[in-house]
Amino acid sequence: MKLHFWGTRGSIPTPSTPAIPTHEFGGDTTCLSLAWGKDNLLVIDAGSGLRQAGLNWTQEGRRSFTFLFTHSHWDHLQGFPFFTPAFHEGIDITIYSPRLPGAHAGNLIERSLHAQQSEPFFPAGFPQLRAQITFHEIQPDHELKLASGSDSLLIWAAALSHPGGCLAYRIDGATAGQKRSFVFATDHEPPASSLSPLTQLAQETDLLISDGQYTPTEYKNRTGWGHGTPELCLREAVAARARRLLITHFDPTHSDSTLASMEKEFQKSAHSSHIPVSFARQGQTINL
Repeated sequence: MKLHFWGTRGSIPTPSTPAIPTHEFGGDTTCLSLAWGKDNLLVIDAGSGLRQAGLNWTQEGRRSFTFLFTHSHWDHLQGFPFFTPAFHEGIDITIYSPRLPGAHAGNLIERSLHAQQSEPFFPAGFPQLRAQITFHEIQPDHELKLASGSDSLLIWAAALSHPGGCLAYRIDGATAGQKRSFVFATDHEPPASSLSPLTQLAQETDLLISDGQYTPTEYKNRTGWGHGTPELCLREAVAARARRLLITHFDPTHSDSTLASMEKEFQKSAHSSHIPVSFARQGQTINL
């Protein structure tokens, strides 16, 4: 399994400027892809990073995509209207939408994608897409299995602490006969206790990818906003006995130098946990 980061920024795209350089860690909002099996692709969230991903996959001639959405906030949807494959005939797109407690009737992501791609917000409406697009729902404690020949992924979800709701996903697969797993937990504010649905979901995972948007000082004034700090992420990683921790969903005010400094200090403080920690980079590929 090969994991690639197309977007690592939180809240809003942050193009690199002289005042706030973002070349190293990235300025596009959340989008990841997982290449698995012989030629299968799973896409997680559709932030602005999806635009470049779609251009790459169009050049490759890829014709089938499966999406997992964590929630419907705009920084996790805004790349979809610019996803080139969706405008082409002969393309198959399967979308799994989170069913969240208290959600209104109808598929959450289907309604959200249609809304953001309608007037007066966008000129090319959802009905103009030529791809075959199907929607399904996924909810906590219900296993989703994706299979292709002898290859398969098992996906489980858990509810996170975020305004409006959000799902974390655990994805288990096998490579060359060896089982591997990772957990993606964006937009999550860890609770006061280290015991949470996320720590249960992430038990002994090979890689926990978690939202560490704020510094501890920033977090004091942002409690309840639905995001965490690297230190809070580490506490949950330790409780889950995760083998590696990767921080993502960076604040739009944090430049490359700010993030590099945060990463360096975090690695020092996390040394005693014996869990390798680092910050994600847009364009980074991880072999699981």
